[in-house]
Amino acid sequence: MIAMKKDDLHGYLLQTLQKKIPEQTKLVDTLMDILFMEKGAIYRRLRGEVPFTFFEVVNIAEKLDISLNSFVCADSVQVDRFELTIIDYVNMNEMDYKQWEDYISLIGSAKNVPQSVLAESSNVLPMSIYAKFDSLVKYYLFKYQYLLNESEERITFGDIVVPDRLQEIYRSYFSESKNFGKSIYIWDYSIFRYLVNDIRFFFDIKLISANDIQEIKKDLFVLLDYLEDITQYGCFKETGNPVSFYISDVNFDADYSYVQLNDFHMAHVRTFILNSVASTDPYSFRKMQNWIHSLKKSSTLITQSGTAFRTEFFEKQRGIISEL
Repeated sequence: MIAMKKDDLHGYLLQTLQKKIPEQTKLVDTLMDILFMEKGAIYRRLRGEVPFTFFEVVNIAEKLDISLNSFVCADSVQVDRFELTIIDYVNMNEMDYKQWEDYISLIGSAKNVPQSVLAESSNVLPMSIYAKFDSLVKYYLFKYQYLLNESEERITFGDIVVPDRLQEIYRSYFSESKNFGKSIYIWDYSIFRYLVNDIRFFFDIKLISANDIQEIKKDLFVLLDYLEDITQYGCFKETGNPVSFYISDVNFDADYSYVQLNDFHMAHVRTFILNSVASTDPYSFRKMQNWIHSLKKSSTLITQSGTAFRTEFFEKQRGIISEL
């Protein structure tokens, strides 16, 4: 496979935009409206001084009705299948926020696409489920900073302050992710055990206090109640959209997910706790789709079925959380 260089991709994007909107002034004004940028920032991108980010390309393609497949297959040349998306949650800049906000805008269009799908297989709580619980948002940011902190400074859970703009991003993502026509979740049976073990480790090394744990514990119990309602009724109470929830009998090596919106497809593999590698390549998407659906073979469906198993599962998770 020959990979399209970034310069080639940028050049192809400019060619496509110029064909779509030949008049330069109108093109600049249109991109300013789509990307919420000043004129100077748009001109720098058009001149090639600053590259368009991955999510800027996705946003432009969505708003101007440009098929992303055309970028993948342009002149029979393919782009690299996966791109590592790194957001520095310790010191988020405008570009980091913009990437998130563009992605939320993208998935927000799911409410207008009845056939849209969100599918996730997880051994860590997915953000689409925990993002409205403040202590859990704070916990994963704490863990991210603990593991990626390059200094010797000890960062405690109590030191973490979630900026208002980031908090709003989490809440928006939680809300918009409920708008997919269909959602599929497949969870590692030990997902809460892994989480509790990690929290106890941080408590043992005195980075999480007993009061912090009570705060997290309270949110985890509320989250379990929320999940049990979803599995009992088979839908999100926020939107009424259907959910298929599975519990796997085999452990997962990583977290995988995909998003499907009309002719737009994106596959994700979670990295560094809060980041991911992403791809819109059709081949990679099909592989991801097949992998996630293959996990159903070793999993139990607990939405509107498997009542005994579902009841036992949630009782066990509450017992695990009570150990904190």
